[in-house]
Amino acid sequence: MTTAKQATTLMVGLGEVKTSQDPAEVLTCLGLGSCVGVCMYDPVAKVAGMAHIVLPNSDGKPEKTGGKYADTAVPLLLEMMLKRGAIKSRVIVKIAGGAQISQAKGMGDAFQIGERNVEAVRAIFNASFMRIKGSDTGGHHGRTMRFYLDTGQTLVTTAGKEIQEI
Repeated sequence: MTTAKQATTLMVGLGEVKTSQDPAEVLTCLGLGSCVGVCMYDPVAKVAGMAHIVLPNSDGKPEKTGGKYADTAVPLLLEMMLKRGAIKSRVIVKIAGGAQISQAKGMGDAFQIGERNVEAVRAIFNASFMRIKGSDTGGHHGRTMRFYLDTGQTLVTTAGKEIQEI
């Protein structure tokens, strides 16, 4: 296992999609509130990728990074991984985030962006015949998702809770 001194954090910011094959890297999505972090990993090709999804649907709107919307980020991430040697049938998928963090006064849960993000991501994987193996979604607290390329572990840190492996 890579020690903390050896590990290099590869930050995946809002709307970004990144892949890696470097066992010393830790793919990381910080501050997943209503956003959803999607992690994919092919344990044979040792290629991993992560997307930091902000909204459920692009409605055909172009955007710079391709990672802002669930309907563009998931296919882009899979495509990037396949180019690095991953095989779709071996890819393990894990997701985290999708919380209901804030509420507009008098609106209740009207927007439910987190829930809609999770539903969109799940629907895309179902339509692609890819199973989500692990998840930590919903609730009212932000999360940080980390994927360790050297071990294949996906760890989620949630405010006020112990770190959990999904």
